[in-house]
Amino acid sequence: MVHKGHVGIGFVRDDLIEYLAAEQERSEIDGDCTVELSVDNIPDFGWIIIRNTTAEGSSSECELTAIRAYSCDRSPLNGFAEWAVNDQSGKRVFSALAEKWKEVPVGLRNRRKTTDLLRLADTKLERLWTQAHDEETTGDGYSTRGWYQELYADVLRGKRVLDVGPGFGIDGITFARCGAHVTFLDIAPSNLELLGRLCKIFHLATVEFQQLESFESLGGLPDNFDFIWCQGSMINAPFEFARREARALIEHLRIGGRWVELAYPRERWVREGSLSLEKWAQFTDGLGTPWVEWYNLPRLLDRLRPAEFEVILSFNFHNDDFNWFDLARRR
Repeated sequence: MVHKGHVGIGFVRDDLIEYLAAEQERSEIDGDCTVELSVDNIPDFGWIIIRNTTAEGSSSECELTAIRAYSCDRSPLNGFAEWAVNDQSGKRVFSALAEKWKEVPVGLRNRRKTTDLLRLADTKLERLWTQAHDEETTGDGYSTRGWYQELYADVLRGKRVLDVGPGFGIDGITFARCGAHVTFLDIAPSNLELLGRLCKIFHLATVEFQQLESFESLGGLPDNFDFIWCQGSMINAPFEFARREARALIEHLRIGGRWVELAYPRERWVREGSLSLEKWAQFTDGLGTPWVEWYNLPRLLDRLRPAEFEVILSFNFHNDDFNWFDLARRR
């Protein structure tokens, strides 16, 4: 909203020198206005600049109410929801998702491709993992990861855990170091290769690795896992596809075993503008993210049917950024 004077807006590279996009000035507008910037080949980092557009530097007044960013490119992921529903084997969906999710969180505000991390020497890789773990579980990170690692470390000791979408292994490696028997299940081969190196660095013997290429690739897993651990890994595909994936996974969870999942709640989706789920994916997880679903307890239980679960924990946390579910299988 521009209250007074002339205001311009633009997007600048991280060096604060090169303009990538600029919007014409807005002048003497009494009320809300929407400004859209189209940026080609957007960099990983940049600045949105709001400035007085007159050379004399006379004062202006404006109010910024929201910033939203999303990709409008015509990539092979166009129509993702439609062909995800029709992908009976899951192979095409998992392959497409792997292109995005070989990029893993490394600390609270950084993401790196595992293909790049594999180039690091073991000493640097160990140091990076330790720094990322400490950042994500202590200080500001305690309210996101630290609390539940403290809660579950003893619970998982000696248990068979299927870590679905382990990323950089911040959870799975931690629990394996505490005595859990962890199977890492991931859609990206480079993720599994990196986790294998990290497990060797930390001298972990009670670990196994399985690539998720299609629903059929789950057939070789044992059927007596005590925990299926899904730390934000089941929200990146449309509901009906995630339902098929969940049903295939539940076949490997023993009766009495527990399904633990982190998701994004509906409250966050509403707070961030109730965008289409394709656009919301770009907003929450960055460019190249094809889809993000929100979940609450009824939707999750519906996705897990016909299996039946007793609710141990179900709550939102971190200012409604996330929600947590811990469910015990009864049938």
